[in-house]
Amino acid sequence: MNNFEFYNPVKIVFGEGEVARIGEIAKEYGKKALIVSYAKVDFYGDLFDRIHAKLEENGIGYADCFAATANPKISEAEYGIALGKKEGVDMVIGVGGGSAMDLSKVIAAGILYPYDDIRKMIKFSHSADEQIPPKEALPTVMIPTLPATASEMNPTAVITDDETLRKSYVWKPGCLYPKASILDPALTKTLPAYQTACGAIDAISHVVEPFFFSDETTYGNIALQDHMQIGVIRALYENIPNVLKNPNDMQLRGLMQFSATVGLNGWLICGVQGWTPMHQMGHVLSSHFGATHGATLACMMLAWMRYFADHKQNERFVKFAQEMWNTSDLLEAAERFECYIKSVGVQTRISEFGCTEADLETLTQGLVDVSFSADGTLASIPPITREEAYQIYKLAL
Repeated sequence: MNNFEFYNPVKIVFGEGEVARIGEIAKEYGKKALIVSYAKVDFYGDLFDRIHAKLEENGIGYADCFAATANPKISEAEYGIALGKKEGVDMVIGVGGGSAMDLSKVIAAGILYPYDDIRKMIKFSHSADEQIPPKEALPTVMIPTLPATASEMNPTAVITDDETLRKSYVWKPGCLYPKASILDPALTKTLPAYQTACGAIDAISHVVEPFFFSDETTYGNIALQDHMQIGVIRALYENIPNVLKNPNDMQLRGLMQFSATVGLNGWLICGVQGWTPMHQMGHVLSSHFGATHGATLACMMLAWMRYFADHKQNERFVKFAQEMWNTSDLLEAAERFECYIKSVGVQTRISEFGCTEADLETLTQGLVDVSFSADGTLASIPPITREEAYQIYKLAL
């Protein structure tokens, strides 16, 4: 394993019904909360009434900021920041999937950010050193309702610039880790089947990516992170059909939820490389076509497998195929993976988002603008050129 440092201070409260503890947990961090969630929250039933009541019981004031969309935007963050300042909040509670939680982090940092334009805090270019990350943020408490992004246990937030359609992230362990997160599987049982499956595919991609681009040194035949990563991938992969068949089974929902959290809380990349080229390509699809994040990752995983079946170093991809489908034929593995993804109702081709071959140049340029390094490549093992990125998008059509 490579040398590494690991730090994760997030308090996790897990279990059915634990959302009832939001008041006692939140009072450790402030006296008035900005509650951030989606523009439409009717599908949550009485959840916010319950959250409001528990906050009131514990003497905590609150203001609702129901502004998030599926791919959160700078304008939504600016609205939340203005509302938070007006209401004098001293903490932020994020309720929802990764979009709501990521928006909560940007708002929490933005309220204290010393610059007028919060775009400065987002890494909208990997080739220019223009980002000014936040140094502080209001404390956040997360209540995830969609097992997918692990935003509840990591210091990252992804957001899209409405004006340029650039989608990128801010990563700041010093201030963006949530203080606490309540993982209540009961909050996920009303999810539509499509969102359940997309969230799980997203969670799988978070682990597949470091597996593909690992540079872990093995000792004999033992590779610790390989075993851990494959274990989490299998837990999700084997569970998606079961959850879709039994959506009210809280044990299955709980397994899905914690597996997704483990997938991107830092444990699985200790000592190995953490490049995310598939995510960078998926972000462009989301920002240009409004595609669901997990679905874009389904398309990207398959396209990368097919590309590396014939190009460059593919040992890691072949090992994945062997571990998951007991085959060394990467194209066969991709076909089997695609059949599986289709069977759980998620798109596997970017043409299903409305993308055509005429759009590939725009997508590739969008990727270059945000994610390419100053050396003209996309960080990966091996690095990817502009032409190679174009060909991968083309394979995904």
